[in-house]
Amino acid sequence: MDTKGISKLDLKRRNRKQILLAIRQSGMLARVDIAAQLSLTRAAVTIITNQMIAQNILEDMNGPLPDAADQPKKKGRKKTMIRINPNYKYVLGAIIDEECISVGISNLANEVIGQCYKEIDDSTEPDEIISFIVTSCRELLKKHNLNNKQILGLGVGVIPSRSAQLRGEFKKGEVCYEKLGYLLEMELSVPVQTASAISLYALANIDYSDMAGGSQLLVYSGQSYYSALIVGHEIIGGCSKDPSAISRAVACMNGIKKEGYPDGSVHAEISRPALIEKVAAVKGEKLTIEQINDLYTAGDPDVTPIIETLIDRFVFLIYNYATLSSASRVTLQSFRFCEKAFDYLQKKLSSLTGDSRRIKLVFSGISGKDTFLAGSALAVERQFFDLGGMLPGETGN
Repeated sequence: MDTKGISKLDLKRRNRKQILLAIRQSGMLARVDIAAQLSLTRAAVTIITNQMIAQNILEDMNGPLPDAADQPKKKGRKKTMIRINPNYKYVLGAIIDEECISVGISNLANEVIGQCYKEIDDSTEPDEIISFIVTSCRELLKKHNLNNKQILGLGVGVIPSRSAQLRGEFKKGEVCYEKLGYLLEMELSVPVQTASAISLYALANIDYSDMAGGSQLLVYSGQSYYSALIVGHEIIGGCSKDPSAISRAVACMNGIKKEGYPDGSVHAEISRPALIEKVAAVKGEKLTIEQINDLYTAGDPDVTPIIETLIDRFVFLIYNYATLSSASRVTLQSFRFCEKAFDYLQKKLSSLTGDSRRIKLVFSGISGKDTFLAGSALAVERQFFDLGGMLPGETGN
């Protein structure tokens, strides 16, 4: 007869994970509040948290709640707060984007310890990319006096446009980078996790303080648009499997034709390359995004209608995607809007949504040389939270 169950070790790991996730969401929690949230006994929570404090995973703040001084004094034992020790271990992160590679070290709070950065283009070879990641990781460990035992792992994100170049393989409906992970793991001797950079940008931008776990949409702008959807602090599988679907949406009926896309597609009408082409048609030369932004800020009569038409269509795109996914927060990753353009975007979105449905529009907190933090977020999620803070092979005794 078949039997089903869970091992004592798996149960311990699951309980530890639940406690760590609860603390992450609140920043700090008292044991009694952890027990109430997770429906665990106070005794069980005390045993588990004391174990993790002894392991230096958690820190007992040895004091009452921050607002306790303003509250009436009560009899009994005061609550003491517990938080995750951000420097218990460290993680490495790497993001291979369209125009750059960002590599760095961060702690469990995703705070930057050190970083390396390299600009790349279409001529950059895969071996050069891998070599830069390996060399950078080694140099950063040496510079900050860290060894492999202090590193939980390396998280690597690859932008979809570089999937073929970095040996991405389509498995179970999504692109995997097992070969890249294997090569890096052999060189660095630390666990390596890989995924689409779009999913990792979304992961790193999750607002864990949103207790309701509402939907959050991330939109990436580069040579194409990509998107990812988060519901209840989890990335939805469909979006991670096809982050480029947003580029195939239609922005203008019977619009510009582009091979591989429907007529008037988002890619053909409002992507970064489309903007550069449209401005070049009226200015007679190919300008950079920075130059185009300067012309728009100055009120150039040729550029202004092009940018504002693009933004109008982008607003409809964002509104429709956010409405269909019930997202109340939209994060813009790698966008290069100037202040005037972003103000225009905010105004148009507000006029469309009105007071009945507010959509919060924010720029990603991860950009430029710090984009490696998206890779770090994956390493922290897989090698720390998913394992309940336990190291591979640890029994938890």
